[in-house]
Amino acid sequence: QMTANVLGRVNESGYYYIKASSAITKGQVIMFTGAVGASGVPTGAPATGITDGSYIMGIAAENIALNGFGLIRFIGTLRGVDTSAYADGDILWYNPAVTGGLTKTKPSAPNVKVQMAAVISATNNGTILIRVTPGSELGGTDSNVQFSTLTNGDLIQYDSALQYWKNVTAAS
Repeated sequence: QMTANVLGRVNESGYYYIKASSAITKGQVIMFTGAVGASGVPTGAPATGITDGSYIMGIAAENIALNGFGLIRFIGTLRGVDTSAYADGDILWYNPAVTGGLTKTKPSAPNVKVQMAAVISATNNGTILIRVTPGSELGGTDSNVQFSTLTNGDLIQYDSALQYWKNVTAAS
């Protein structure tokens, strides 16, 4: 028993233990919001306004009151969530239009695209398989891309001397 509300299966699940910087409901997508001083405990809240998928931590494994402590699952099976709006096998994404929300519709650019889970059992007391997979951002984590300030109409050009892709103006 991980907490009073979460049963952990050995070697099947991964969790973050966090302090809630906003009230959290089981099944919501949670984003990293900081840390509790030098304690090493991260803080989190229902995801909203995310422009960088690396801030997504996982899905709340339990309800957590404001300033309370609880578990966020980043890999494994989460039972007891309402998946009745989906079908078995649906892939769920972070929903940028709903705070802490999930959607089966892949978000479109320029929204961040973070694949969150797969539906195992689509019921009002359903089950999802969590496997957070943040999408990439061109130039965000690529070791062979180096962008300066982007402006409208920029092009991407490979520089063989520097051995990376860079942005250039159309006129250049």
